[in-house]
Amino acid sequence: MSAALGWQRAARSIRAVMQRELIDVLRDRRSLLLTLLYPISMLIMYGYGIRYDVENVAVTVLDYSETPESRTLIEELTRSGYFRIARHARHQREVERDLATERARAAAVIPYDFADRLRLGTPTAVQVLIDASDSNTATIAQGYALAIVNRFAARYADGAAVAPIEVASRVWYNPQLESVNFIVPGVIAVIMMIVGAILTALSIVKEKERGTIEQILVSPIRPIEMMIGKIVPYTIIAIVDLAIIVAAGYFVFGVPIKGSLVQFAFVSVLYLVCSLGVGVFVSTLADNMQTAMLAAVFLSLLPSVLLSGFVFPIEYMPVAIQAISYFFPGRYFVDAIRGIYLKGVGLEVLWPDAVFMTVFAVGIVALSAARFRDRLD
Repeated sequence: MSAALGWQRAARSIRAVMQRELIDVLRDRRSLLLTLLYPISMLIMYGYGIRYDVENVAVTVLDYSETPESRTLIEELTRSGYFRIARHARHQREVERDLATERARAAAVIPYDFADRLRLGTPTAVQVLIDASDSNTATIAQGYALAIVNRFAARYADGAAVAPIEVASRVWYNPQLESVNFIVPGVIAVIMMIVGAILTALSIVKEKERGTIEQILVSPIRPIEMMIGKIVPYTIIAIVDLAIIVAAGYFVFGVPIKGSLVQFAFVSVLYLVCSLGVGVFVSTLADNMQTAMLAAVFLSLLPSVLLSGFVFPIEYMPVAIQAISYFFPGRYFVDAIRGIYLKGVGLEVLWPDAVFMTVFAVGIVALSAARFRDRLD
């Protein structure tokens, strides 16, 4: 048989397997609908549910001064949008009770001589109490409160009391500090890993459970042709899901892609190949759906959520965990896609991530294909 005839026969075999898999996918409409709705629901849950922003922190105010200056400071606290008045306390016990009962998350105590000291230009102190039972919220709220009070104090101070160095800070890439801008690219990594790895693994293992894998063994179709035919439909589904997430991120959450769409597509395809390779590898480890699901979650979903930097910054993890994260492609994909999405940079900066994903993709596909062939032989 000539090489041309061999390629034609392989193409026909792959097309036959692919058509059979597509019919199988389309026949199970509930699963297909869930697969297409899953990215939207996950994006909305993560986009609206996971927020690192702190807004409308309930604050109890105890204003001993009761002067125009103290009322201006209180107004600036509430006008910032970060705080809202839970109530105006009359004594310290009410402040302590509000913090204990969680009626307020913070309290501001303004001393009697607040206005007098401001007019004289002498130091004064505003006590800010923060409920730190939620350490993340407490840290952020403390920073907001200190910034507002310091800005107020600087405006009232005379020229001699103004600090000699003025710090002018500017936030880049995410100037509004919107956490959804941080979340949306990470959701893409999780969705693509789920669709690419878990669905592919379950699809192949399902053939084992049905016993149809033996029919393939006696057919002219080679294992590699079957593998390609099985993963192509899920590649299409993953690309559709990717388009849905990008469109929803833009139209629902207003998160545009600042970088190149071509480079965005390139790194996404690289990551998709990695996830498909993981799915085929999992299918070689499991002989039933339950085992395949557990293995797929362990090898794909958990690393893409916990070890990619999607939720928790990798640089703050223990060194051993940081070392483990290098073996999973989610780390490189989240880094690359956030660079393209938020910073507008391209492969001139992100090429190490692309190289690591390429190495992983080649390695996992070669390993999976070898194991897949061995299991069928």
